[in-house]
Amino acid sequence: MSIFTRAFNKFGGYDDLAVRFPCASEPEGPRWDRQCVEFGGTMRYDWCTTIVVTQAGLYIQARPPAQGVQAAIFVPWREIRDVRPVRLYWRRAVRLTCGEPPAGKVTLWQPVWDVAGPLWQAAWQTAR
Repeated sequence: MSIFTRAFNKFGGYDDLAVRFPCASEPEGPRWDRQCVEFGGTMRYDWCTTIVVTQAGLYIQARPPAQGVQAAIFVPWREIRDVRPVRLYWRRAVRLTCGEPPAGKVTLWQPVWDVAGPLWQAAWQTAR
């Protein structure tokens, strides 16, 4: 991994999320490959991120070209505290605040959240 990627991971919050929400293996579920995902509201992994939606949470792993595979992140639904509509490359998206206290923010395109959102809502309803 290059020094650029290490800085990118640190300043965007990818490392904080990977430490707080580690994942050993990719789970089963609806999958989106080569997605653009923004971390921390500033750092983007463009067209190189895999997202998987499961009953238990959200799996994210960046695989930037020539930089190796980054640590995988698995955020359980109950750890997603805030969901805000935003834009990412002029497309509808959502920014998720993960953890309490917040470990980081992740921005995903709306079609992913259209599948994930009902699972997040169901998890919060059963937690009450």
